[in-house]
Amino acid sequence: MNPVARILVPILAGLLVACSTDTDNSEPPAELTQIVDSQPLVLNWRLETQAAPNTASYRLRPLLVGDLVYSIDTDGTVVCVDVANGTLLWRFKTGLNAITGIGGNQEMLVVASRDGDIAAYSNSYPNPELLWQIRIDSEIRATPIVDGEQVFLRSVDGKLRSLAAVDGSQQWLASRRVPVLSLTGNSEPLVDGQLVYAGFDDGKLVAFNRDDGEIRWESTISVPGGRTEVERLVDLDGRFVLRDGIIYVSSFQGRLAAVQAVSGDLLWTREFSSFQSVAVGEDAIYLSDDKSHLWAIDRRTGSAFWKQDVLNARRITAPSIVGDHIVVADLDGLLHWFNDKDGKLVGRIRIGAARSYVQPIIWRQSVLTLDRYGELASSSLRQ
Repeated sequence: MNPVARILVPILAGLLVACSTDTDNSEPPAELTQIVDSQPLVLNWRLETQAAPNTASYRLRPLLVGDLVYSIDTDGTVVCVDVANGTLLWRFKTGLNAITGIGGNQEMLVVASRDGDIAAYSNSYPNPELLWQIRIDSEIRATPIVDGEQVFLRSVDGKLRSLAAVDGSQQWLASRRVPVLSLTGNSEPLVDGQLVYAGFDDGKLVAFNRDDGEIRWESTISVPGGRTEVERLVDLDGRFVLRDGIIYVSSFQGRLAAVQAVSGDLLWTREFSSFQSVAVGEDAIYLSDDKSHLWAIDRRTGSAFWKQDVLNARRITAPSIVGDHIVVADLDGLLHWFNDKDGKLVGRIRIGAARSYVQPIIWRQSVLTLDRYGELASSSLRQ
């Protein structure tokens, strides 16, 4: 990528996806509508983690491991919180300039930075210990994925790496060409059995053998169109989901697709534009588009069950499923609840005073949210 393009990428991407700032010239957010027969909701707890304000990334999604949640801020400070009651258990400073969430499991936590640093720490209360640290020559904007004895890392230079979990040594490297212009994020890899799936900025989804990085298949989700570089953006930046042998993935200015995981065959596609993650239910997939409209799409055919635009331009997060409801957070610190069958808005609760960027996390029947100032909150239906 030439130097001019490197400068334009974050600027234009911020303007396009409207996720890097809370003030711009885009369409004003829709006014809140009154909810008839609103569902009774309760705020279980709220915790100020004293995190550095997050004004540049929507990817600092917390990591849920059992009954504990781990969150990191842009200054690299990690906090561990008991999800049941909101108790802060420990705080730890990594010193890394993080712009994506933590990866990990019950044994280890992996932190990545804007500067290309990757560090692994023991998941030990109350003092995590540094296990290893390496540096690569690229920014890291996708959450590292820890699976078994491997750590899979996607970087903005179009590379996917497999690292040994024991010491961080590189096992294999796969590289794809990066377009002149792309959005300022990457989708995290998805691991299932012997395959690792990764989305790239050219609109392709690729399956790799986890042992040696050999390509098993690649599938074109979206083809760049238009005459300008902006019009040709088709990044696969949303968190895609595997369910019943099918991968559901969306692209910016492109398509929504269902892909056969074993072969890469496209089962169906439809025109759709989203940089958000997909939530998968029994019969439908749910996602928010780039206008903050919420959709329910038939998993079998790709046709729409319903579309809800009551939150137009309110910069909603990716949706999550809790019971028979769909939840999204918005730019004003509100969490909205929808009926999953017809998209009717059935509840609303204030979870904070600032915008939430990341997809809500579901723990049992509670919804965990994180806002731009690092405030964690748990809410649920009143029992």
